[in-house]
Amino acid sequence: MSRRPFLRRVRLRHVLLVVVLLSSLIPLLISSALVIPMSREVLEDAERDNLIRRTGALSREINAYLVAVRRQLEQVGSALLAPPDPAEVTARLRQGWVSGYLQRVLGTSPDLLALEVRDLQGAGPAVAARDLPAPAATALNVAFEQARAGQAAVYGLVHQAGRAPLAVLAVPAASPGGGTQLVVEALIAFRPLSEVFQGEKRREVGVFLLDSRGRLLWEDGGEPATTRGLMASEVVRSFVKRPMSFTKEYAFSTPGGRREMLAQVSAIPDPGWGVVVQKPLRNVFAVIDQMIVSTVVATVPLVVLSLGFALLAARWMGRPIQRLADSTHEIAAGSFGGRVDLKGMSFDLADLAEDFNRMSGHLESYVQQLRQAAQANRDLFIGSLRAFAAAIDAKDPYTRGHSERVAAVSRTIARHLGLAEDVQHRVWIGALLHDVGKIGIEDTILRKESELTTAEYEQMKLHTVIGAEIMTPIEQLKEMIPAIRWHHENWNGRGYPDGLRGEQIPLVARIVAVADTFDAITTSRPYKQAIQTQIAVETITRLTGSRFDAKIVTAFLRAVQAGDVRAADPADGAVRSRAEVEARAAAQRGTAAAPH
Repeated sequence: MSRRPFLRRVRLRHVLLVVVLLSSLIPLLISSALVIPMSREVLEDAERDNLIRRTGALSREINAYLVAVRRQLEQVGSALLAPPDPAEVTARLRQGWVSGYLQRVLGTSPDLLALEVRDLQGAGPAVAARDLPAPAATALNVAFEQARAGQAAVYGLVHQAGRAPLAVLAVPAASPGGGTQLVVEALIAFRPLSEVFQGEKRREVGVFLLDSRGRLLWEDGGEPATTRGLMASEVVRSFVKRPMSFTKEYAFSTPGGRREMLAQVSAIPDPGWGVVVQKPLRNVFAVIDQMIVSTVVATVPLVVLSLGFALLAARWMGRPIQRLADSTHEIAAGSFGGRVDLKGMSFDLADLAEDFNRMSGHLESYVQQLRQAAQANRDLFIGSLRAFAAAIDAKDPYTRGHSERVAAVSRTIARHLGLAEDVQHRVWIGALLHDVGKIGIEDTILRKESELTTAEYEQMKLHTVIGAEIMTPIEQLKEMIPAIRWHHENWNGRGYPDGLRGEQIPLVARIVAVADTFDAITTSRPYKQAIQTQIAVETITRLTGSRFDAKIVTAFLRAVQAGDVRAADPADGAVRSRAEVEARAAAQRGTAAAPH
């Protein structure tokens, strides 16, 4: 055995290891120069978007919660004013049923802690789920006075040490004749605030609730210095001036130094409040800054050395690899006979090229065998479908060749609709199998020489459902089920089995419906004679818009005018015209693969 040259004995993986180890520093330089600034911008935007999204979600939740409670109180007021007697509101509120009604309303929600109904003098019944703290009673009185004076809903908060606040809501109710008659008040557990930002570190996130005048109603996670800085900032002044949602960065001074914050404000429309969520900028972007510093420090000393070795390796090894790559591209493009020229090859590349050439030859042989096997499978598939359809048609001696003819006309209609070749092929298969359900219909019905009775006709109609059920377990034929189940549906919705109408009916089913009807009325039966092609065309045209889709009928008429469709030969039910000839030829050529 001849000794191979030294360069052929050197392993390419050793060379590639050195080259890759050195040239791997290049992506770090690219990251430092391009990717990291872009990543910083993306991460900054993502952090802002996250803050906007969470603040907006909180404001929407608070607003929806308060609106729901307000509407419930409005319904209570309307219910109390609805009875005609007694006319005097104070007397009405003293009736025994009122307290029971309020108690039932109180029990509808665990968030309702107390309900009060007062006339304009402040008298009226009250119910509570538990004893109310003194601040809550005071807040209810203040809200009553404001609602009575302003004749509009009033919102307020009752603070609780170490817990989420309670909400107070007073809603005036007017009689049908106009004018406030009474005020309905509620004390509620303010659930949205009790669940706010669970899992966040309080030192990172501060949540604040402001009223329309910029006064602080409630805060969570804010340090005293942070709260003072926010209340003195442009954020609050901007919200008071224009109560809308916005994002703003601001800074303030503390004994520990200057602090920069990122704040998101979102309006709460119903009470006119605003929610502010903020984070320190140093916490928002600390990870990004650390990533930039670490990457730059690690990259700079190695960039120059990495670049020099990478250029040398690319010049030394680039050309042989390129020849191998070109041949690989040829195989990827479908040319399996390509070979690599071994001239000038060294290291493992020469062995790789020799193996590649042998592999290319094997691939060429295997691909040819696969193509032959695929064509044989396709022919077997088409033949099996035809045999199956013929077996179904054989149950009824008067419809011999019906499925083949319907399939041919359906494919022709699909072609005149401008559908793709593979879609035409699927239409052909669906039409070929459209009557497969007749295998489940009694032969006495299929072979009956007179018209069917109503009961027999209902039995016959089941062949669409039976056929769909037969084909459902066959994954490869699932696209054909619409043609089988719905080819008897009508455009106006009066067909069967499901009463679909218009575009609800799949396209393939609409095509098969026209082809099936054409073959049925142009084929002789024991109880009727076949009609001529022209009369059949006129019949189908007349049914456009009621039974058939106008678009499908138009394509059918084009096929008839082109001579691609005509009535079957009554002598033997042979091929209708070149429509079926083309369908058979297309199936034999395998112009469209069978469904997978």
